[in-house]
Amino acid sequence: MMKILQYSGKSVVIDLSQRELLLAMALIQEGREALQCESEASKALDALFASANILVEQARRNTVKKRTSKPGGNVAFAAFQRTN
Repeated sequence: MMKILQYSGKSVVIDLSQRELLLAMALIQEGREALQCESEASKALDALFASANILVEQARRNTVKKRTSKPGGNVAFAAFQRTN
């Protein structure tokens, strides 16, 4: 769930889930296209959200990989290996 973690008169820190991040990224891209906005600031914002999504996805994959590489982490796969 989205929440504001920190703010000041100059900036804000917002916590977003990956789904919320993807939604924000899509809204930014759609807004840029609809408004034909090619400013450096809009391009930078678009790139920032895309980079953030890549980092979140990499972290998610690493977490999944760690879970499945632990002993007993992937019980169904281990059972399949024993029967073959």
